Amino acid sequence: MVGKVEINAALKYTNCIFIDVRSPFEFMEGTIPGAINLPLLDNEERIEIGKIYKKDGQELAKIRGLEIVSPKLPQYYQRLLELNRGNQEMIVFCARGGLRSATFVHFFKGMGLNILQLEGGFKAYRNYLLNYLEDLHRHHHFIVLHGFTGVGKTEILEKLKEKHVAVIDLEGLACNKGSVFGEIVQENPLTQKNFENCLLQTLLLTKEKYIIVESEGQRLGQVIIPKQVHELMKKGRHILISTSIEVRVGRLVEDYVNNTPNHKEILVRGIQLLKKRIGKEKVDYYLQKITEEDFSSVAKELILNYYDPLYKPSIQKYNYDLEVNYDKIEEAVNQIALNYHQIEGKFN
Repeated sequence: MVGKVEINAALKYTNCIFIDVRSPFEFMEGTIPGAINLPLLDNEERIEIGKIYKKDGQELAKIRGLEIVSPKLPQYYQRLLELNRGNQEMIVFCARGGLRSATFVHFFKGMGLNILQLEGGFKAYRNYLLNYLEDLHRHHHFIVLHGFTGVGKTEILEKLKEKHVAVIDLEGLACNKGSVFGEIVQENPLTQKNFENCLLQTLLLTKEKYIIVESEGQRLGQVIIPKQVHELMKKGRHILISTSIEVRVGRLVEDYVNNTPNHKEILVRGIQLLKKRIGKEKVDYYLQKITEEDFSSVAKELILNYYDPLYKPSIQKYNYDLEVNYDKIEEAVNQIALNYHQIEGKFN
């Protein structure tokens, strides 16, 4: 008898490791965050078994599957022994909690390992995610940070987290920065499923009612913020952050020049992507300034002539519950943290 565990119970384990026995392709497309891939079949083998199943039936497909999997069992056993040394509960899953995970668990349970099968597999996890999102308003509300480019919303989130304020960095989860330069810097975006899976994990780990996030459009780089999350953001509390143009310019130069390897190449590519929006003459001017390493001038002009006009309509859409104008970013962090604790305190 294969030992099984339901997804709602599995996600409450404090010391467990998920083992995904699906193919590498399935794993890369989407998995439970932190899961280890021990595929019974690689991508080509999975296709082969599928063809045999359709042409010759289930029994011949099983026989061929055994031929493929049997030589791999010793290395799987060794890997599981290594994982078991951490005294972690090992929970195995496949696509739907079917033959692959059942076979894996049955065999290694017979070898004396404490191992469980996730009932319903990855599909059960995805259904749990979708159901949680449908009821998200029962679990959380959002406080949303707004502000023009360069005011430091992401930095403020980081500093709030250090003060034990509940935050979610959506850009960080999406491996994205909200500009053409960010899209170039971040070259390995998550799949949509993995973005949603990481977001669910973050929400589940957040015990507070209110969570602070940065204002975002629903599309975030290569992924889309789930509709339920984005709608709840729009209905949340809103904070407008502002600071001087000098502070904003300094932050952009710090982020995209001082802290970015190969920054000239990246800036040139980013500026060239703006040609249709700002025209060839402006692009040539900015490229010359980059050549001269006059990065501050480029940042200031882009802020005043491109980014501020672009984002002004979205900034003006909201009535703000709090407006924060700072000279030093710590002032903004302290003011927002105080406001947060006053609101969250009502639920404690």
